[in-house]
Amino acid sequence: MNENHQGGCYCGQFRYSIAGSIESAGLCHCENCRKAIGAQAVAWVLMKKDVFEVTKGILNRYKTETGAWRGFCPQCGTSVSYESPKRPDEIDITTGTLDNPNAFPPKWDAFDDEKLTWVSKVSEE
Repeated sequence: MNENHQGGCYCGQFRYSIAGSIESAGLCHCENCRKAIGAQAVAWVLMKKDVFEVTKGILNRYKTETGAWRGFCPQCGTSVSYESPKRPDEIDITTGTLDNPNAFPPKWDAFDDEKLTWVSKVSEE
């Protein structure tokens, strides 16, 4: 998937471009993501940091108790990114912030053991 994709926050003050390969797309069910995003699960696209570029505005970052960084728009609070110290050359972007989120349907479930009981799985293993 070597196309160029754009996205941004709810208010439009933050925009980004992905110029390269999106490695995968999935749903995270961990409690940490649920609390940070405020949803039953979070859809993510994963890529190398060097293909992600901020094209407008700034991305505020919050360091979690796990040592990960969560990025968000300072104006409207839209959750945009997740960076784990376990994967220092990668960045995860919330699928919902893409201009065309339909291009990346989730293919896997992460932290399935933390999934809320009323949430369906994406894939059967």
